[in-house]
Order: sequence, then structure tokens, then C-alpha cells
Amino acid sequence: MDVIKEKNIEDQKMAVINHKGNVKDMSILIARLMSWCEVENVEIKGYPFSIYYTSLKNTNPDDMVYDIGIEVSEDTEVTGHSHENTGKVQVVELLSHKVLYKIHKGSYETLDDSYKKLANYAVENNCDIIGSPKEIYFNNPYEVEEDELLTEIQFPVIKM
Repeated sequence: MDVIKEKNIEDQKMAVINHKGNVKDMSILIARLMSWCEVENVEIKGYPFSIYYTSLKNTNPDDMVYDIGIEVSEDTEVTGHSHENTGKVQVVELLSHKVLYKIHKGSYETLDDSYKKLANYAVENNCDIIGSPKEIYFNNPYEVEEDELLTEIQFPVIKM
């Protein structure tokens, strides 16, 4: 699981909730997002993810700023994205881009090790990190053992 790879992410439509607060709120936000998709009859095309705009290391846990989201079908109407709309579901487009990524297996408490490996790889391979990190959650901590959790960590990059 220590393999780091590059890939191109194609254009995506995503339903997101921007949130300022503790990451412990994440399961509630994911449930709200899934309920919204069901009520609005929006087709889900991927796994839940988060994009972090602040760092747990440098930010009070209750002041974290992040998006919780999920990829949705191309025919979902775009509503735009604004941090003034914190807590509301918005549909946004993410343009194609290149990422470095790594699959992390295990506790969320040990994600920092994978982040460090990705950052070191970026430096060693002349990649410039150009955006916020994204975590994609392939399984649910309420349904699998902690050591079986699978999380893909992505850094958007360009080659220098």
C-alpha cells in the first residue's frame, strides 16, 4: 500500500457541503449529502470524499474548513460554490487535473504518515502541489475494522 502513483482525473460534477467545524462532524455531513442526493434524485457516481482547506496540525479542531462531497452524474445542474453558503449542498464542476495519489490502509489516525510520503514523493519527482488535498473514503468506519479502512489521498500537481 506504499505505492504512490500519478493519474489524470477527468472533469467531474460533485455535490459538496462546505463546512467549518470539527472533522468529527463528517459522518453527519456525509449522511446529509446522501439524503440530499436521494431526495433530489441525483445519481451518485463515486465514494464520499473530503477536501481540506486547513490543516489539523495548524488549526483548532473546531475551526477546520473542508468540503464533504461525492461525484454525481453529468446531468446534475451546477449551482456554484461559495464559502458563504457553508452547510448547504452545492453542485460544482471540477476540471480535469493530474494528481499524485496513495491508498492508505488503516486508521485515520495514521493518515499523516501517508501525507508525508506523498509530499516527499512530490519533491523528489519535481511535482508542484497546486491545491488542497483530497481524501476518498472507500469504506465506512462503522462497518469495517479500523485496520481495514481504505482511504485514497490525492494531491493535485503539475510537473515542474
